[in-house]
Amino acid sequence: MWFLQDLATEQNAEGTRIIEQSGVFTADKIRYGNAAAEAIITTAVGEMRISKGRQGPEAQNHVKVYVANIRLKEVGTDVLITAYEPFVINPLSESANSVGAGLAVPAAQSGCTPMAEVFRAVVANFEVHDWNLFAA
Repeated sequence: MWFLQDLATEQNAEGTRIIEQSGVFTADKIRYGNAAAEAIITTAVGEMRISKGRQGPEAQNHVKVYVANIRLKEVGTDVLITAYEPFVINPLSESANSVGAGLAVPAAQSGCTPMAEVFRAVVANFEVHDWNLFAA
């Protein structure tokens, strides 16, 4: 998926690879006025090594990245949804100060909903409440 590769490029990510990618499907729940919107969704899951801001490659975290592109044809724009799930937090990363360094604890083991489920729910239930946000 182009958006995942673009995200990796913008973040100077290393070791980027796509794990899975959806086909193109329509978003039947998105409404534009009283009718179904013409919205097309594609998703991808990948992994990469990234660091925040200017930390550099020595502070990279290894993460799984979930990306959904929702093309809203009525207003000629795309909405990009991204979510990150860490595999390994580098001890030199700013994130290590908040969550600790090392292997990340899976969400299910810490009593949280796994990111894959959260991501699917967000994409499946995406709605536009104010179409004026996209006005020219």
